[in-house]
Amino acid sequence: MNYTKIEELLIHFIKKQAGDKNLILGLSGGIDSALVAHLCKKAVGEKLFALLMPTKHSKKENLNDALMLCEDLQIHHKIIYIDEVLGAYEKICQDLNPLRFGNLAARVRMSLLYDYSALHQALVVGTSNKSELMLGYGTIYGDLACAFNPLATLYKSEVFELAKLMGVHENFIQKAPSADLWPNQSDESELGYKYEVLDEVLKALENNQSLEKFDEKLKNLVLKRVQDNAFKRKLPTTPKDTI
Repeated sequence: MNYTKIEELLIHFIKKQAGDKNLILGLSGGIDSALVAHLCKKAVGEKLFALLMPTKHSKKENLNDALMLCEDLQIHHKIIYIDEVLGAYEKICQDLNPLRFGNLAARVRMSLLYDYSALHQALVVGTSNKSELMLGYGTIYGDLACAFNPLATLYKSEVFELAKLMGVHENFIQKAPSADLWPNQSDESELGYKYEVLDEVLKALENNQSLEKFDEKLKNLVLKRVQDNAFKRKLPTTPKDTI
């Protein structure tokens, strides 16, 4: 793939979507939001704002890396610890498990992003990649909510390649992918496979190629996730859709 051309196309896409508006995104300390920050900074310069929204469960290194990125790229930003808000939810939610707690954290963060988008007259930029979108690995009305999403056509393995080309700091490239929603959470541990393995199946599926060469367990996992989470990739169903 021509990643130089992809960079140019994505920057043009962001400029077109932004128009004369400001942009805002959540910086997690992960590679996806770091890459989007680089692309947006090149596209709109000073019109970019970032929120850093850690919890007591967040890894300190992720916050440090996000702050380093803001300093390196000179991105206007604000840190908001969301533990107090989550603590209020914990008091009223019944039998919270880590997954539901993680979903709450993702939705609190998106609520703040949209509130600050109104304050700064900005559009919320998404940071989910194509692998996550196809697998449904994201929180509906949480990290999946946005005005537009620059990484929606890039598989996770391609995100890494573009990040290297654009000079994203090695800290982001080397760390294991994680939504950082609870202690020691890891995307690939949850999914059961590394993204480069999952991407091979997803690419074959997208191109209507045979899946016979793939391990049965791997193939079934991908097919089930893609089918079960298809609703996350669609607008809400209306009576008109079913009548």
